[in-house]
Amino acid sequence: MCSKVAGHIKQQDFFKRVIKSGRLSHSYILSGISGIGKRKFAFELARSLFCKQGSYFTECSCSSCTQVKAGTYPDLYIYSGDELKVENIRQISESAGMTGLASKWKVFILDEAEKLSNSGQIVAGNAFLKTLEEPGEDCLFLLITSKYEMIMPTIRSRCSVVDFTPLNENDIHNVLCNIRPDMDNMAEIIKVSGGSVERALMIDDLKIGSLINEIENKNFKKFTDFVMMCNDIQVLKSVMEFIYPAALSKYKKTGIYSYCAYGEYILEILQRLNYNINIELAKHDFVSKTIEVFSERV
Repeated sequence: MCSKVAGHIKQQDFFKRVIKSGRLSHSYILSGISGIGKRKFAFELARSLFCKQGSYFTECSCSSCTQVKAGTYPDLYIYSGDELKVENIRQISESAGMTGLASKWKVFILDEAEKLSNSGQIVAGNAFLKTLEEPGEDCLFLLITSKYEMIMPTIRSRCSVVDFTPLNENDIHNVLCNIRPDMDNMAEIIKVSGGSVERALMIDDLKIGSLINEIENKNFKKFTDFVMMCNDIQVLKSVMEFIYPAALSKYKKTGIYSYCAYGEYILEILQRLNYNINIELAKHDFVSKTIEVFSERV
């Protein structure tokens, strides 16, 4: 039976080759946008290394795999971003220097590794750097990040980077059908998810699709309140990407050119949001332009 890892076949093949050749490095950065399964991938990679049956990214019920799934395997250490504090980094260093209890490998998964570079955790980052400089022969460090550029350059220089691309629409569809099969507007949400399951779930939770109905019915209060209160650029982009096809559809139905021009405006502002622009001004401009076009005052 296949594992629950969606996509990332090239990355699976890469690690399979280096493991088989005996050239597995001691530290990797798994880099890519959030919500595409990097942590699950790291977990499955660790399980594959520990597996007594030699299964690789496939289901197994051996004692090692059972322990890994239960969270009780003694040589697997998992830390999330908020746990990357100096006291935990010292524990990692101590564990890295000890002999493995059940396997020839000890695997350390550090999620949101960019937080080691935060001003409040810089001591932890420097402490971890020392661990990376002299890793044990049986240690594997898997650093997960969606903000590679924020990781300390000295840490980046000591790790091999494995880039993860956004999931394709079919992979996201399969995942969503498993975890939220009753999602409304699933196909539309997948199209604007940017290849991220996390983002698709967020769009569904926020019911962004209902905002489009409000806008098309010329009820702008909920839309305005939502946008002006939104401080997450990814959410803001999702709203824009959701409105874009609605605007083009209105243009085809009405022939009113302002809807077509509005679509071009959406593409332009989406591009600008990739750079360091004033988010508050962008939100005001977006709301004003949307109300102007959908109220058909132009």
